Amino acid sequence: MALDNFYIPSFVESFLIVLMIEICTGVFTNVFIVVVNFHDWLRGQGLNSSDHLVVSLALSNFCFSCINAATIVCAILFSSIFLVDYVFYTLYSIMSYNIFSSSWLSAWLCLFFCVNIISFKHGCMARLKANITTVVPWLIFFSQVFSIVSSLPLIWTITKVFAPNSTNETNRTLRVIGYKINDTYNAFSLLINCFIPFIFVMVTTGRIIASLCAHARHMKQNMDDRGPSLKVHQGAARTMMSLLILYLIFYVVEIGLGFLSMMDPLYWVCFLLIFSFPTLQSIIIMNGNSKLKQTFQKLLKICRKE
Repeated sequence: MALDNFYIPSFVESFLIVLMIEICTGVFTNVFIVVVNFHDWLRGQGLNSSDHLVVSLALSNFCFSCINAATIVCAILFSSIFLVDYVFYTLYSIMSYNIFSSSWLSAWLCLFFCVNIISFKHGCMARLKANITTVVPWLIFFSQVFSIVSSLPLIWTITKVFAPNSTNETNRTLRVIGYKINDTYNAFSLLINCFIPFIFVMVTTGRIIASLCAHARHMKQNMDDRGPSLKVHQGAARTMMSLLILYLIFYVVEIGLGFLSMMDPLYWVCFLLIFSFPTLQSIIIMNGNSKLKQTFQKLLKICRKE
């Protein structure tokens, strides 16, 4: 989000309602995921590795929705505050951290599906499968630390953009009209924290789909089900494919923002798509998780009766 000349066009007000609806929906769905798992934990039901990943991802997306809300409020309603150094640096670094964190956690979730569903007899994947319960907390910890370490240096790569001929003759200061993000480090951090996790998602999704096809052929030939359940394969494949498509759209839109002007309505359409990311990802996870799906359906029935 490079702001060489920060200016909010008047037509953006029409996008504001949609943006806030997206943000509120994202907060609700991710809080729902956390509350359901926390309630099970209070009842003495242990959370498995998949639950840990899902809760971590929901918390990351919740923070992303909150920082998006703060960014919108500051940028549109309090633009002078938004251009204060520490405010912009803080918002940008937290937003970068949440994007990186969500990318890594999604990659680990897809890796978890792949390792648990597919039968590995030898090699590192077999050892990973045997120790997945121990490995998952470390993967979550690694992703958070690495995301923080990657996002903090962005602050020192940002340079101010001053208005031409804005020197105040009294105090000899210049008026800041925007910020410029260092393209080299920005591209490097996105490559490490977004593209590599995307490769994880793509490879594990492809492996699950290939296993699904082989499993379906095996069932047709032998008319039995000796391997993992076909429904489990299909559910995991749908979830992983949906995440893959979502991330692909997200990265394309993120790259497209770098070529668009803030005065272009398409720029703000891209913003709508980016801000919908936490909501869409939480919906995909809820739809692919039987516990969350059933709880949400029960909640809908209660709301309809009332």
